[in-house]
Amino acid sequence: MMPALSRHGRSFLLRLLLSLLPAVAGVSCRAQPEVASPPPRRDAAPAAQPRAPRPPMPWDDGKPLEPGEVFALRPDGPRRETSASARAAGLLIVDLSDEWAPFIFSDGEADAAKPNGYRATFIALANDRASPDEVFLESPAGIAAVRDTVPPEQRSHKAKVLSADETRALERVRRAMKAQRAPNHLEVYGIPPTLSVLWKRIEDDTARDCYDSWDKDGVRAFSGEVSYQSRDQVRKEHTEALNDAAWIADKLAALRPDAASADAGTIATLEADPKLKARVERYRRGQARLRVVRAVQARLSCEGLLSAKPKVTPGLYELSSHEALAEFEKKNDIFGWGIIAGDTQEALLRAPAELHLDTFRRIAAERLADAAGILEDGSMSKGKKPASYRDASGAERPVPNLIGDHVDALLKAMHIESPDDLVQVLRAVGRDRFANLRIAIPPLPLPEYYAPVMDLVAEIDRGDIWYDLPFDKDGKPLTQRREKYPSLTVSVNWRRQKIPLVRWRTTIGSWRSELHSDGQVYLKYKNSDVGPRIWKHVVAAPVWIPPDGTPGKDLLTKKVFDRNQKPVTVVDTQVMGPGFESAYGLVMAIHIRKDGFDNQIRTHGSVDYTSIARRFSHGCHRLVNNRAVRLFDFVLRHRTFQRLGENTLAHFKKKITQEGQEYEYELATRGYYYELVPPMPVNVLEGRIMGQVKKPPLEFVRKPGVDYSAAPADSVIEAAPQVGP
Repeated sequence: MMPALSRHGRSFLLRLLLSLLPAVAGVSCRAQPEVASPPPRRDAAPAAQPRAPRPPMPWDDGKPLEPGEVFALRPDGPRRETSASARAAGLLIVDLSDEWAPFIFSDGEADAAKPNGYRATFIALANDRASPDEVFLESPAGIAAVRDTVPPEQRSHKAKVLSADETRALERVRRAMKAQRAPNHLEVYGIPPTLSVLWKRIEDDTARDCYDSWDKDGVRAFSGEVSYQSRDQVRKEHTEALNDAAWIADKLAALRPDAASADAGTIATLEADPKLKARVERYRRGQARLRVVRAVQARLSCEGLLSAKPKVTPGLYELSSHEALAEFEKKNDIFGWGIIAGDTQEALLRAPAELHLDTFRRIAAERLADAAGILEDGSMSKGKKPASYRDASGAERPVPNLIGDHVDALLKAMHIESPDDLVQVLRAVGRDRFANLRIAIPPLPLPEYYAPVMDLVAEIDRGDIWYDLPFDKDGKPLTQRREKYPSLTVSVNWRRQKIPLVRWRTTIGSWRSELHSDGQVYLKYKNSDVGPRIWKHVVAAPVWIPPDGTPGKDLLTKKVFDRNQKPVTVVDTQVMGPGFESAYGLVMAIHIRKDGFDNQIRTHGSVDYTSIARRFSHGCHRLVNNRAVRLFDFVLRHRTFQRLGENTLAHFKKKITQEGQEYEYELATRGYYYELVPPMPVNVLEGRIMGQVKKPPLEFVRKPGVDYSAAPADSVIEAAPQVGP
């Protein structure tokens, strides 16, 4: 029997073992072995030739752009010129200014301007000049919430008049919010950053010297998934991994007293023992998890996304680390859940400069789609059979990726091929000229089916539909598998062809919680209407007015207005809008029948971007916000319409009672309305009905495990499996 090591010796062995973990983790996580570089082949391609120096650009002089001027990147040479002359020459003017907002948020022509209330907010959020909470603070609900923090005897008795103490409280909160303002990262919500914001990110990263010192190999080698489930769960996994490391140290000490000889081979010896195999495997997983979390924490700390307060424990994937990773995803337009895996893991390994170039491409994509009035994004080029059409000569042509092609053309005209090129161009343009930067480029030829007015149609395929209850007679959840998910396709009718331009994932209704007139919350099937409909009204920055069946708790949230006071419960008017957080997102179109019947179904944007791929709605067809904006921007560009403007609400107030407390809110607008003349056709397909129930149920259904003893016996049906048509 080997002599037991002293406590000091065991500690030394443990430290030594932990220092070897990167190598051990690499072996267990399928890291690629290092190999010597092969000698060059004789038939290898010649080395890349050095790039020719870029020609002088019109922004190199450093002079400000005069009002009405653009940087025209003509084929015969770049120059400054007026917007009018650039348009007369047929150039496409791309608005890259900090004051850009999509056409759908425009005010209209000067002689018939109708102010679009959300335009200024969109621009302020895009420029990080205000945070969403600051916007909420200026709403009636925000001001009322601050007033509630003032002692009753110091409040004004007039509804819209603030007392001196209320005014001071409001100013104090404004100053505090401004001082605590952080980058918004709202791109995933449909509000991309401006060039000034992007340049600030580039400057910040250039000043950091920590990007090369974190453990990239730990992230590269990791093949599992790390997610935040609960505080107790992550602490359990962290403690387990540390204990397993100590256990391994003891086992290795027993096998080899010489600590310096501990290696992966020795651990493999332990793993060969059937009694030890399971724990050794758990040890390997735990150490790989510890390593990748430490590496990600270092990466996020370097970027300034993970603060030292509250204190961060290396290797412990606590809530602050999870939230910081989710912020990284938002910053880089990754539809993730703060999980170390997949696209997020790949993005973490990329250089910040590469991510900035991707961001610039996305900024350009939105500006170009708006400027050129185009929609095709390559979504019809995917799958086993990419979409195509026949041109006027009868030749078959693929449906193009017009947005991608335009982005490539803009970057080529600006001589941007690499992250370094982007930095050089933005530095030469200069921060002072971002405010009104406009670039004019030769337009790309559009497909023959393009015209000022296009015969556009939309089709919504509901995919696989389940009307059956989502639980069995014992209240246990049932799996209702869907192979085909709902999708929205926008097409143009041209020369007896229906040419699909884009196809995007959307949502349909299902079983949802709804408040009954008896005061209880039940399940009710929220159906998505089937059949021909029309889009007559398109609404920018729409406002959602909660129906009477909305549970009160769903309309309340907590806000911290004063760090010296407890959070305040307020009406969540952010979910009502107008704004990107509205239940209707940034834009919506109303579904009506030709006879004018409105069943409250909409196609609209959504702040809940991660849910669109898998989850359900209350019957509406939700889209990612930026797609909804692109779609209805495009519709307004290629259909005739009337600009109706703000649909104001006069003296609209509602009250919510929750747990004996009464809350009141008011709304001033329903949104900014456009009327399509004539309306655009929309057809909603029935889809494939799965399960035994073939028609949408109409009854309220009791939720499993909920006490309904206080409810009238005849107000709902009992929860039971449904059979038959």
